Amino acid sequence: MAMAKVRERLLRTMQSRSLQGVARNAGWLMAERVATLLLNVGVSVWMARYLGPEAFGGLNYAIALVGLFAFIPYLGLDGLVTRRLVEEPENRDELLGTTVALRLAAGTAAAVLIGAVSLLRPGAGDTGWLVAVVAAGMVFDAFNSVDFWFQSRVESRYAVQARTAAVAIGAALRVAMILSRAPLVAFAAAATLQQAVQAAGLLYVYRRQGYSLRRWRVVVHRARALVGQSWPLILSSAGSLIYLKIDQVMLGEMVGAREVGTYAVAARLSELWYFIPTTIGTSLLPMMVESKRMGEEAYQRRLQQMYVVMAWAGIVLAAGVSLTAGPMMDLMYGPQYHGAGRILQIHIWTCPGIFMGAILSRWLVVEDLLTFSLTRNLVGAVVNVALNLVLIPRYGAAGAAVATLASYTAATYLACFTDRRTWRAGLMMTRALFAPFRLRARAA
Repeated sequence: MAMAKVRERLLRTMQSRSLQGVARNAGWLMAERVATLLLNVGVSVWMARYLGPEAFGGLNYAIALVGLFAFIPYLGLDGLVTRRLVEEPENRDELLGTTVALRLAAGTAAAVLIGAVSLLRPGAGDTGWLVAVVAAGMVFDAFNSVDFWFQSRVESRYAVQARTAAVAIGAALRVAMILSRAPLVAFAAAATLQQAVQAAGLLYVYRRQGYSLRRWRVVVHRARALVGQSWPLILSSAGSLIYLKIDQVMLGEMVGAREVGTYAVAARLSELWYFIPTTIGTSLLPMMVESKRMGEEAYQRRLQQMYVVMAWAGIVLAAGVSLTAGPMMDLMYGPQYHGAGRILQIHIWTCPGIFMGAILSRWLVVEDLLTFSLTRNLVGAVVNVALNLVLIPRYGAAGAAVATLASYTAATYLACFTDRRTWRAGLMMTRALFAPFRLRARAA
């Protein structure tokens, strides 16, 4: 009896410390995102007004096109390696060295291939150079793997310092380019340079914490094991990026760069809020792994609480933004981006699905249901492409926003009911969406 009480007290102490660590970590990540918002929003608005819808649309088309292939340098390793580092901290140098080597090779190959194809394509012109310059940033994505170690230790403050410095430098560069009336390709180069600065900063803070880059080692059997486990996530990431990025690419091909520019300013303002679920999800993964070990009942109860909080945070945010979207967009971007407010009113309702999806994606890692990530993202990709083909010719950018909203909903929520293993997650999301009504019914 006494032993059981000691064990229960120890469990509560561990959970309390875990929650405190998560809260501190989330606080650092939230501070980073707020700083990024303050640095980027004004500069982004200024840049959009300086370039105009046509040029701004061309730049965003290039970024979206390269983004379709971002799954190549990432290799689906993010959550998988973080989990391994939580479970095997003693193998840090082996895991990080192998991960960086894999991603550096993949990123370099992707950058060279995309750049060559974009420049050699008939009639590529300025768009070809924009795509090639943006694609060069893929090389530096490999070094973001350093952040997996900080995530596993719930110490994201160190990575925050590096990323915030890179954002500040990137914002300063864009301001200098606007003031000097730089050409469009210079803004693409600024994005790539920011990625390089971020990579250098992450390596610096890693060394400053007393870790050695020289101790990293590439282990062939570890590389095979990681790729063997991550292949569903690689395909899943490909599907995810299709339904996340294909809207602007299809708009550019079917309607033109100007429509992409109008859509992009609305989508960017909507996507600014995605930092909230990303921040919370990043901090929660280590705690979810530990919570799973401690007991199934408490683990399931905590998951349900997470879904409720995330669902209604997304709903309240979407409602607030949609009510003010029209006047806000006119004030920020001016008459040349007329119609962006209507697009934002639609696109912002992706937030509830994105917020709950942050919990779902981490739950799939913890439960070893990585193959379902492929299913749900393919569902989202198919829905988005199919609806874009129907809606863009009729409604332009507004049609693309509707297609994106439908695809996010399908990938995060509806897809859960296609697999028995994930019904529980779908039911949890359903309960979360109706939580206030259930509480009201109980009170009555």
